[in-house]
Amino acid sequence: MKNRNLCVWGVAAMLATVGCSTVAGGGARPTYVRDAMENYRFPKACDALWGNALAVIAAKGYGLAGTDRVYESVSDANDKDQRYMVQGRPAGTDGCYVQYFSILDDLINSVGRSYRDYDMELALLSRVDPAAAARIAQGEDKAK
Repeated sequence: MKNRNLCVWGVAAMLATVGCSTVAGGGARPTYVRDAMENYRFPKACDALWGNALAVIAAKGYGLAGTDRVYESVSDANDKDQRYMVQGRPAGTDGCYVQYFSILDDLINSVGRSYRDYDMELALLSRVDPAAAARIAQGEDKAK
C-alpha cells in the first residue's frame, strides 16, 4: 500500500508538470473538446455519477486496480502499459467535476507520460447528459 501511495503522488506530480499531449498535437478538435470539458461541471452528484465514471474506463477494456478510493480510481494497465486514473471532486450537492488521465508507463526506463484525456470526459458526458454531449460535438464539428 505504501508503494501505491508513492505511485499516486508521483503521478500527481507528473501531471502537474506535463502538458496534455492530445492538445499539444494541435488542431481544432482537441482544442475545442479541451475548452468545453476543462472545467465542465457534471449535472449529477459524485455519488450518483461515480458508477458511470468507472463504466467509461470499463468500456475501453480496462479493469480497476486495487481498492477504489473515494472518487479516485486507477485502472489496470493494458498490454502497452497504458492505464487510466479518474478523479472526481464534488461541486455542490448536485454536481461533480470529473477528470480522466491517461498514463503510459515505460517500465524499462522507469519513466512515464501522462495527459488529461478530455475525450474520456466527453464519453462520460454522453452517458449522463447526451444532449449536452451532442451540443459539444456539434460545436466540435464546426471547429474542424
